[in-house]
Amino acid sequence: MSAVLSRLRVSAGGKVLLFLGISAALLAIFAFAAPGSGAFFPLVSLWCSLALFFCALGALRVAQVKLDLFHCTVLIGVWAAALLYFFWALHRRSFVYIWDYANYLTLQYEAEAAFAEGPAAGFAAIFGSFGDDYTSFITLFLDFPFCLTDRTGDSFALCQVFSILPTLLVVLAGLVIKAGQLLQVRNRLWYFLIGFSWLVTYPFLRMSALLAQPDWFGLIFAFTILLLTLDYRFEKPEPLRWLLLFFATAAVILSRRWYLYFVVGYYFSYALLVLVHSTKRARAGEKSAALRQVGNLVLFGLGSVAAMTALLWQMVSRILSYDYAGRYSFYNGGGIAYELLLQGCRLGLLNVVLILLGVLYLFRRHRPAMVCLGGLELVLSLLLFTRIQNSGSHQMLLYLPGWFLLFLPGAAALADDIRRHRNLKLFYWVFTLVFAVSVRCSPLTSLALPDVVLDHFPLSAAKEFIRLDELTYDRRDLPQIQYIARWIDSHCAEGEIAYMIPHDMLYCPDHFKNCLLPEEPIGDKLAFGFSVPGTHNFPMEFFEAKYVLTADPFPQTYVGQGEMSHKLNDLFLAVRDQYFTMEQTVDMGNGTIFTIWRRTVEPTRAEVEYYLSAFKDEGALYPEMFSKVAEDWLAAHGM
Repeated sequence: MSAVLSRLRVSAGGKVLLFLGISAALLAIFAFAAPGSGAFFPLVSLWCSLALFFCALGALRVAQVKLDLFHCTVLIGVWAAALLYFFWALHRRSFVYIWDYANYLTLQYEAEAAFAEGPAAGFAAIFGSFGDDYTSFITLFLDFPFCLTDRTGDSFALCQVFSILPTLLVVLAGLVIKAGQLLQVRNRLWYFLIGFSWLVTYPFLRMSALLAQPDWFGLIFAFTILLLTLDYRFEKPEPLRWLLLFFATAAVILSRRWYLYFVVGYYFSYALLVLVHSTKRARAGEKSAALRQVGNLVLFGLGSVAAMTALLWQMVSRILSYDYAGRYSFYNGGGIAYELLLQGCRLGLLNVVLILLGVLYLFRRHRPAMVCLGGLELVLSLLLFTRIQNSGSHQMLLYLPGWFLLFLPGAAALADDIRRHRNLKLFYWVFTLVFAVSVRCSPLTSLALPDVVLDHFPLSAAKEFIRLDELTYDRRDLPQIQYIARWIDSHCAEGEIAYMIPHDMLYCPDHFKNCLLPEEPIGDKLAFGFSVPGTHNFPMEFFEAKYVLTADPFPQTYVGQGEMSHKLNDLFLAVRDQYFTMEQTVDMGNGTIFTIWRRTVEPTRAEVEYYLSAFKDEGALYPEMFSKVAEDWLAAHGM
């Protein structure tokens, strides 16, 4: 009898699979029984989050990493501290979510609306987005517990602590432990405390999260790739490891398209490391073993590329057909030299010291593989990405896996030799953590500095930038923004629109459209702006608008060379009295005055051509976005 019972015993992994399978079947039954239920999407989201968490634990098991009581205690403590930090950081500011900072929030609303029509419509919206620049893949994991909140931008950011951070912490802890195993760290306790805390508090890990950009979700899969490959050299086929690697790679690309640069850079560097390892084995007389390594690597690589192309064909075809370098040239601020400067500013001197300690530590031990792997991945990813554009603060995420591989040897160097100059090392560690946690996470952050340093920054040339940074990060003009939004709503009937010329971080249409979230009373009454060549079409809504809004002085934050709204504003001011009359002014309380102009004369071909002729250079580069758009509009309106 006992023998029969032992055969019926199910492993922990089997229990997890059984639980996920039964819960998925129950969800399917629920979908058929109540197809329009508002509870279905949150339950699907909860299931996806649990499945991802268990997959992360499975990846740790495959990588032969075990979290003991000490590690789990640290993880719970860090998660609790993160919850308090997010709550404090989000409630001490008044931020309006715009552009990239509202994209995923809008996608979440759209996904909820699609699932409200039924499960088929919901999943069609998710999978149908895979060819878009922003996919709805992440929304599958975020709706629970977001559905239980007031559904504002702040609550969307805070919910990431529940839906993303636990799994991310588990995978990151596994990566720290795995790196320690490879480095053969002697003082494992201090190494884990120093290494894990250093990575978790790195400012650009949480930068996007605090601005409601769940791009850091992709790091779950990026760190999983590292965890599964750091000590694996394809000596033998491991189907489960290969399967996890494949799905982690697909998921990181679906999380945000620019993670593809990390994927290409890392896998190239990793394949080179495997080939070097197999070459050494061949020279040592193990030619058959070396050939098996190469064969397994090729088999996995070719099979993965073929399967990935089939699975993500929508995305692959978009990448092959779209000129990203041309369309995103506006964001190229100075090529590789400028990117190196940005990386240095975001990295910070304290982390540079840590990396140097790690490099010395590894070369003394004749174990340079991790530094070489991380360094080569960084170089390749940086070169590939900079062909398209220079990175913003949120795109720093694609470089974090490489930087973290360089941070961890430094943590090992401090931990293994902690007894020498103990007090100095502990002070350096604690000071770095306090400094990192204090860094201002704002849209304009380019230099990782705490609030107290920015408030007393010694360079007078940077004071105007810091002033504008404060204005955009902590809005003191929210009542005025909301007043204008309500004014537009009350003065524009159904089918009528207003057009706003300013389009930058200080003021743009999104500020006014999103200032009352989750309510969007002027979502279809205020047109999108016109600013970035190669991205924004010539604004025909300007000619259709009942009201046109502009500001004095014209906002000048986060604009680059070639930005177009300035030129549009100058053209408007030169002829405004021929077509418009002033309706109202609004003092924003920060030195900016908004003026609302009402159109009094119907648009003509001459007016359209007047504005179009000022954008000849942009029109020559992108005729389909300028002259074609204008001519199609003129033809549709009988002009």
